[in-house]
Amino acid sequence: MAVSPAPRARRLVLFDVENSSRVEHITRVLDHLALGTLDRDTQLVAVGNWRVVSQETASLLSQRGARLVHSAPATGVKDWSDLRIAVAAGLWLGDARPGDQLTIMTDDQAFDAVGDVAASLGVTFRRLSCRALAAAERPRHGRGRATAAP
Repeated sequence: MAVSPAPRARRLVLFDVENSSRVEHITRVLDHLALGTLDRDTQLVAVGNWRVVSQETASLLSQRGARLVHSAPATGVKDWSDLRIAVAAGLWLGDARPGDQLTIMTDDQAFDAVGDVAASLGVTFRRLSCRALAAAERPRHGRGRATAAP
């Protein structure tokens, strides 16, 4: 009797583009995430108000395989990215299996509650701050160099 292989772990990254929409920051973050090939099992969803995020940022994300979700659904609504991300995370967790991975790129600590639900399901959760990650990976000049005393 043949045993079928275990299903592959799924990975979802929800990216709150409103926190940092600068192309150089997003490039660093995407490189840090090392997503590999985006397919049915590995998905990147970028959420933001695409009327205010640069075309260059949208192009970069779409070239990397991201699904772009507009977060300002009505005229006069500035941004509902947090709500969109929370709903998407909840829906995804409804089908999640132990070993799946969920990453939310946001500076909003309220999403740590999503991590509690993920942990109860055996899902690995990470909330990463785009701004903190971009700042931490920025090269620092003069670090480690000796300076002469006056």
